[in-house]
Amino acid sequence: MSYSVSTPAFAQRRSSTGCFVVVLIVIAMGLFLWRGSPPADQGAGEKLPALDLVPLTGPSRPVTLDDLKGKVALVTFFATRCGPCRAELPHLDDLYDEFARTGDFVVLPVSSGGEDFGALRADTKNLLSRLRLDLPTYADPTGTTRRAFRQVAGWRGAVPTTFILDRQGVIRKSWAGAGWDNEMRATIKRLLDE
Repeated sequence: MSYSVSTPAFAQRRSSTGCFVVVLIVIAMGLFLWRGSPPADQGAGEKLPALDLVPLTGPSRPVTLDDLKGKVALVTFFATRCGPCRAELPHLDDLYDEFARTGDFVVLPVSSGGEDFGALRADTKNLLSRLRLDLPTYADPTGTTRRAFRQVAGWRGAVPTTFILDRQGVIRKSWAGAGWDNEMRATIKRLLDE
């Protein structure tokens, strides 16, 4: 009587599943390491050519590049349905509370997500209400501001993305994603002291 030795079908599946799991772990680790390290500063050293924002919540007048002369500005692009954006907004509200009252610092959160201005305003107000934030927000209905950041910083429209401009309208630092509030705070302090 002879017996043939073969690999059972469940072992073959387990082996291929194991390889698949290893590949997934390697990809996840790569994403974690990439996400955990500061991104390259998009557009650092470049002067922003244009900015044209209209208010959604908060102040009732539009903001242009001329309004930012002599001020440090934080411009962030977010979407109301974006989880990392919702996580980042309370930190931006803290920065707003900490620095904006000096008059030398401006926070410009730009809400993104749709052509319908009324719906964008309603979604943004609802989000701020749910998060219990009193943060002014803006829209970029003509796309002027987005095009300007795309032109000088190569920004592709990912949210959340935050740029800090110095008193001359030059991009000094940028971050993609959420969770950079300590770095933002240090950059703002440094620029306000310049």
